Amino acid sequence: MRTSDQHTVKPGFDGRLDFSPQVKDLAGSGFDLIGGSLDVLHGQRVAALVYRRRLHVINLFQWPATVAAPNEGERTRAGYHVIQWNDTGMHYVAVSNLNDAELDAFVRAFRGMPAIAAEATH
Repeated sequence: MRTSDQHTVKPGFDGRLDFSPQVKDLAGSGFDLIGGSLDVLHGQRVAALVYRRRLHVINLFQWPATVAAPNEGERTRAGYHVIQWNDTGMHYVAVSNLNDAELDAFVRAFRGMPAIAAEATH
């Protein structure tokens, strides 16, 4: 589903997943919600949210912590930056070709953490 309304994206997962994904409006932090879809990672159905910062796309995958936990942390693979973390019983994986600092700013915004001073100047 392609929409920037979190109140449309979140209900779009109802009955299609056995968990309720976190869908957040981060436009105030410079990350526009574009939409969401279902995907499969390691054989597990996951919620896939799509955000945008300028011309860059951020894919955010999430699924319950009761299945195959990724290692937390950051890495780069084939030119894409990946940040993985666990929070409130869920696993999250953010993937984008944004630079490390901007992808970290996205993760901080999604997690409700304050921006780092250097981020505030962007």
